[in-house]
Amino acid sequence: MKKLWAIPLIFLLAGCGSFGAGRSIVPVLSPEMTYLQHTKGAAMTKNNISVVAVYLQDVKELDGFGVMIVNETPNWISIQKEECMLVQNGQAIKPLKDSKALSRLGAGYKKKMPDELTADIYEWRREVNLKSSRSIDTKVIDEDKKMSIITGSRESIFLYFSTQGSTAPMQLIIPNVYNETTKERTSFSFGFVLEKK
Repeated sequence: MKKLWAIPLIFLLAGCGSFGAGRSIVPVLSPEMTYLQHTKGAAMTKNNISVVAVYLQDVKELDGFGVMIVNETPNWISIQKEECMLVQNGQAIKPLKDSKALSRLGAGYKKKMPDELTADIYEWRREVNLKSSRSIDTKVIDEDKKMSIITGSRESIFLYFSTQGSTAPMQLIIPNVYNETTKERTSFSFGFVLEKK
């Protein structure tokens, strides 16, 4: 008789262990953004700069976003990853430092955009797939942690936030993408919500 209580307890523990593991975050539609159907991401273009934001559905330990920045201006542009933020419940949350994020994600984790993004971009603006990204060894990152993106290229950054305990809507802000010649700053904002099943 004593063993009967163990059966519901096993199911309860199994359920708790998987809680949050199937978290599906999707963008909030707005007139200025394009919904990317395969990755459930979003894309936006301003001032000849395109930004793609994708929630990394395969990351279970943290809320992760892959952000691709495409420079279609005639000038170099730059961004400081540390200025990006997630606004949730009225609070501006900065991304975890790479070392802290990787310690949570494990040694075997490799940062990468979802494979389906190529198909999404092809359907949205296929010419973006032809733009190259420099290898990590040749990216221009100065002592202020500013990443420069040359004309006609694209680069990706990865942002991780310790916000998995909340189901509140998120606003991912990519601020101050800086045109090194015109001195113009362009910011991007993407809304995301927990998808109801």
